[in-house]
Amino acid sequence: MKLIVGLGNPDKKYARTRHNLGFMVLDFFARENGLSWKYSPDWMCYFIKTRRFVLMKPTTYMNKSGESVLSVSNFYRIDSEDVLIVYDDVDLPNGKLRLAVDGVSAGHHGLDSIIESLSTVDFGRLRVGIDRPGSKSEKENKQEVADYVLEVFSKDEAKKLSEVLLRCEDALNSYLDDGLEATMNKFN
Repeated sequence: MKLIVGLGNPDKKYARTRHNLGFMVLDFFARENGLSWKYSPDWMCYFIKTRRFVLMKPTTYMNKSGESVLSVSNFYRIDSEDVLIVYDDVDLPNGKLRLAVDGVSAGHHGLDSIIESLSTVDFGRLRVGIDRPGSKSEKENKQEVADYVLEVFSKDEAKKLSEVLLRCEDALNSYLDDGLEATMNKFN
């Protein structure tokens, strides 16, 4: 069984922000596949369980996502190698997808929390590019990035969003059907 986790923040004020792209991807995937979310206060998440996979959206806020991921993965006995995290990435151009396994969090606090909770970096990642704000310099102000990811998509970005969500759905279907390595070869 696979566990696919979309990262985001649960408050409605964050619903259309760049940092909630992981939630948006899973919501789109669920809608396109006729699946409905359930809420678990014990696991601190919304989830969908099928015979092949579990989808989940933690309600712990981004910085504590790992607590929820650990609860669900333990309950269903899902090894970290069968976990795929879907999240926004400022280090990729807007709309670009990149699949990977293991690695560092690159400052993404949701990933920091998951790495700490699972005690490993050995899980899959579907990084969805949101680009960087401003000059894109190496010495960029951390507060500028923090503010940027919590903003709603610009008009130009929003126009591209439906195309990005479709490509993410294709990537998730490929991951479920063919595995991470084959999906990496196809989408990277």
